[in-house]
Amino acid sequence: MDPGLGQPPLGGKTPELVHAGNLRHNLAVLGFLRTFVSMIMGIAVGILGVEGWWGFIPHLLSQLMCAPLMTLKGATPPTKYFHTWGNFLFFNVFSSVTLLTYILFWMIFYNLGHIFT
Repeated sequence: MDPGLGQPPLGGKTPELVHAGNLRHNLAVLGFLRTFVSMIMGIAVGILGVEGWWGFIPHLLSQLMCAPLMTLKGATPPTKYFHTWGNFLFFNVFSSVTLLTYILFWMIFYNLGHIFT
């Protein structure tokens, strides 16, 4: 008989199993939230008329605020719903989808509000 059977691992904690479908869904919800926030911030910055490199600061701040907002929504503790803290905090923050969505709406609403009027 193996003496290790039925015994917890050395750390005393049993490893948690993660359902891949649920994890994929949680990451999709977080990605949708980040894309939607990029769109809203692009509209706001475009209407305010921000120009140049200063326009990327609101994008970065809004992307970093998505994790606390997701926690307030009900993802407490985040490690229960996501693999790691890094996955929760930085998933899609610097992705091309969120950045290009932000730039697209920033430029459209800047042009509508400040050039074509």
